[in-house]
Amino acid sequence: MFDENKMTKNIFVVLACVFVQSLLAQKDSLSINPRYLEDQIYIGITYNIFSNTPDGFVQNSLSYGISGGFIKDIPFNKKRNKGMAIGLGYVFDTYSQNIAVNSGTQSLLDDYITTENTYNIKTNSIELPIELRWRTSTLDKYKFWRVYTGISISYLLSASVSGIGDNELDGLIQDLSLEKLQYAYSLSAGYGTWNIYLRYALSPFFKTKRESEVTNSLKMNSFKIGIMFYLL
Repeated sequence: MFDENKMTKNIFVVLACVFVQSLLAQKDSLSINPRYLEDQIYIGITYNIFSNTPDGFVQNSLSYGISGGFIKDIPFNKKRNKGMAIGLGYVFDTYSQNIAVNSGTQSLLDDYITTENTYNIKTNSIELPIELRWRTSTLDKYKFWRVYTGISISYLLSASVSGIGDNELDGLIQDLSLEKLQYAYSLSAGYGTWNIYLRYALSPFFKTKRESEVTNSLKMNSFKIGIMFYLL
């Protein structure tokens, strides 16, 4: 049987090992190599909300996200203040809201119901961030301004749901169908340790049919705002 908690724990262990190894290698290289690299490990904490919500939608309680991973810094110039980066990371998200969903045929959204009940959706994903980077760092300057922007491609590994409601609505929410492949615009900017992070999904959170096939379409997009931490 698939054990989601065990899988999540194993992913955190692997990421922690990668973080430690990268930190040790980068610390040694900084002292002898002017061809330094910046911000190769990221850890983010976000508050999750939705846009394009239907009438009657209510976001209940706290919806949050935690992300972390390794990202390869690729400078473009000798000053190493402009460049790009490509990475790989893990994302855990929670969404607390009042929509029960019936996936219907072919696992595509047929109908949804707004209720007085609360449903908590939890997702585990891997992500591929691709960034363009600008910063004011130097070899011996550890606090600097940065602006990183780009796209993030994520793939849904697993999802679970829990809620308070009658049996009929619980049955509907158990059939929820989420988009496995997500594309999002991301922006992080700040000085030193603290960086504001924004992420807006360009693809819908729930799977949807084409407009010609369904009249009660649900095209909610997730939006995240939070803090991003970067390490060497």
